[in-house]
Amino acid sequence: MAVYNYATRYSNKIDALLLRERVVRNRGYRFIIRELGVEQGFCALCINSTWINRLLEENDIDLRLFRKLTWEDLQQAVVSETAKTAVGEMKPFGFWQMCDAISVEYASYNIQGKVHRQPWFRKYSILILEDIYEILLDEGYGNQEALEVMQYFEEECGKEDKRALRDILELYDVPPSLAAVLMRCRWLPRREEMMGELMSCLKKTNALVG
Repeated sequence: MAVYNYATRYSNKIDALLLRERVVRNRGYRFIIRELGVEQGFCALCINSTWINRLLEENDIDLRLFRKLTWEDLQQAVVSETAKTAVGEMKPFGFWQMCDAISVEYASYNIQGKVHRQPWFRKYSILILEDIYEILLDEGYGNQEALEVMQYFEEECGKEDKRALRDILELYDVPPSLAAVLMRCRWLPRREEMMGELMSCLKKTNALVG
């Protein structure tokens, strides 16, 4: 598996800033993992505030109105009762918290109750596939190892037989408390998908507060 450490440019005209080894996660930015193609590896895109501002502008969302948005505005825009409840309980502020709140509806776990109500959620807030990658970076894993664990997890998490996933987590010495959370997970969306979902919600919200 290859991870490319050079800058590239995509059709949306936004620079892709690729990871170096041992990058420490900063809550001000997060990452999107994109597959480059068969046998070409993956790239990790660093999504910072400049990237987000451009994304909002490309979706015709007024930046001034966005900065005034509240969780109540977002709650009015989401459709399902699950999403409305999650937004009401999490009370998100800012782009990434809003993205997390709407992701609750999509993340699937073999648990009783909602994922954001679990006692381990404060430490391991795993709602999106790339959250695993970022948490492993926080735990001191290198870029390559974190990406490999994330990829293997994506391949195995939906299977009823979890023995292969358990073996992978043990092979990479994933902390037992984190491994226990991952073993309960059935499926996670990718961040890029949830950003698109949030854009749809923000367009409705933008009209409400405009």
